[in-house]
Amino acid sequence: MIFEELVKTTKDMQDLQKRITIKNNKDLQEATDAKYRLLLIQVDQFVETIEYLYNFSEIEKDGAIITGLKELMTLLEDAVDSGYASQDDVAKAEVSFKNIQGEMKKRWPKQYASLTVATVSTLEAIKGIDSDNVSKCLLKIVPAERWDTDIKKYQAMNTGLSEADQLIASLGLDDGIILFLHNTNVGKATLADLDDKVFAWIKEEQLEKKIKISFISK
Repeated sequence: MIFEELVKTTKDMQDLQKRITIKNNKDLQEATDAKYRLLLIQVDQFVETIEYLYNFSEIEKDGAIITGLKELMTLLEDAVDSGYASQDDVAKAEVSFKNIQGEMKKRWPKQYASLTVATVSTLEAIKGIDSDNVSKCLLKIVPAERWDTDIKKYQAMNTGLSEADQLIASLGLDDGIILFLHNTNVGKATLADLDDKVFAWIKEEQLEKKIKISFISK
């Protein structure tokens, strides 16, 4: 009797252990599937943003980033080759994507500067003439300086750059005038910068009372 009860108890414990194992495996699989779905969303956002920048911002295509993305796509396909997301393969794909993101964060500041530095510099130079419109342009451009996968930031950046070009063109500025305005903003302009063309432009735009002249302290 005692032996029969012991056998029954042992069998019940084994059955319970099997159910626990099945549940744990199910929970683990669900967690892995959730990680895989989230990773797909993040990769899709990254690819969408990169494609937009390559197609509409005229930045040079980065071979290392493109190669990394191709390898990542292979990892993502392999991760569900069995019909279920593989925990090990999903982990490999996560590491791969993290590395690609890290590379893009390191490379973006130089790419951002190549797209914006000339326009932003000119905007800073003319902010004393049309501060409201200059501020509107900068508010659209500058947030894109920090890399992330929010495509709306880069769309706003391109809009801001386009509007800035229109604003600058509407003022009819040549390089000499822009240099004078830049030097004025940083306190380095002197009477030597006031050539005939700059002076004629100041009078035409009626800016005589907006520009101050002072002596340089030695």
